[in-house]
Amino acid sequence: MSDTFDSFIGGVGRLPNPETDPQFYDGVPSRRLIAWAIDFVGLWLLAALFVVLTLGLGLFLLGLFVVAVDFAHRVISISSGSATIGMRLMRIELRGRDGRRFHMGQAIGHTLLYYIAGMSVIAQVISVIMMSGSSLGRGLHDLPFGSTMINSPE
Repeated sequence: MSDTFDSFIGGVGRLPNPETDPQFYDGVPSRRLIAWAIDFVGLWLLAALFVVLTLGLGLFLLGLFVVAVDFAHRVISISSGSATIGMRLMRIELRGRDGRRFHMGQAIGHTLLYYIAGMSVIAQVISVIMMSGSSLGRGLHDLPFGSTMINSPE
C-alpha cells in the first residue's frame, strides 16, 4: 500500500477518496477508538507511577501532570510520525487535507482543538458520530485542518 499511497500523494496532493481507495479507511473508526484507549491507559499508568514515585505528593499536581504529559505526547508523536503510540500500534495515521503527515504547527493546533472539543460532552458525542458515520471519519477537531485518520500505508 505504501507505493500506491506515495504515488497517489505525489500525483494529486490530497487524501485518497474513500470510494475509490477504501483500503485506506477500512476499519479505521474502531481502531481509532482502540488507539485512544491505549493512549488513555498508558497516560494513567504514567500518572500512577508519578504519584508512587513522589510518595503521594504528586496527587497535588496530578491534573497538571496528566495534561502536560498527554499534550507533549500527542504533539511530539503526531509531528514526528503523524500518530500517537496507540495509533502506531493500531497501524493508523493522521493525515492533513493534502494527504501528508502533520508537521509541528499542525500537531499543536490539532491537539489544542482535541482538548477544546474534549471539554464538552456534546462536542465529544458529535465527534464520535461524525467519526463513525462519515466516509472520511473526521471528528470536530479534524475539520479545521481537513485531516482524517487512515490506515498506515507502510
